[in-house]
Amino acid sequence: MNGLTTDQRNFLKEQGIHLKHVFNAEGLKKSEYRLIMKELNMLIAYNVSPCQQEGHTLRTRSGHCCQCNTATIGFQRRNDSAGVVYIAGSIVGETIKIGFTKAEEIRSESLNRTKYAGFNDWQILFTLSSENAGRIETKANSLLRGYSFSTEYRHDDHWVESHETYRCAYSKAKEFVELAYTRESYKVKIEKNNPSNNYEFRNLKKC
Repeated sequence: MNGLTTDQRNFLKEQGIHLKHVFNAEGLKKSEYRLIMKELNMLIAYNVSPCQQEGHTLRTRSGHCCQCNTATIGFQRRNDSAGVVYIAGSIVGETIKIGFTKAEEIRSESLNRTKYAGFNDWQILFTLSSENAGRIETKANSLLRGYSFSTEYRHDDHWVESHETYRCAYSKAKEFVELAYTRESYKVKIEKNNPSNNYEFRNLKKC
């Protein structure tokens, strides 16, 4: 990621923050990057205005300096943990996405409105709700990393990188989501399960 210093990368690693949850807010006001980050489920912004205390340029989605006060990271994580894990599919892109949201209906609309990863035919195929949804989504994406790919696309006149997108079958993604919550015995409620052969794409593992 261009713009992240070695010290910032080390800080993020120490805090256990994956780069997929880090957003380049260069040229954006706080009111602007907050909305985009919330929609994309991003946790930390960089290339922001320096904090007054130490001049740090990493902030949480709410605009707080996370380097001066690391507790703000924990607060943001707790706020994001409960919600919905979803599996979405794009037939045009032969792509599967696993994500986290607070409201499935809003996320379904936003994926297509923003042409996430460059596609606008996303369908939500599977959803579950849980108090541990954030942890389940993170673990499932980790298990599927062998099939991952990313691409840049335009979002509100700003180039962003897609995350949690995979070249695999819906059934493969669902298998790993189930594994993510059964391993930890997390309580979940299946809200939607609409399997379709149209989304049984080839499993293309990275070399």
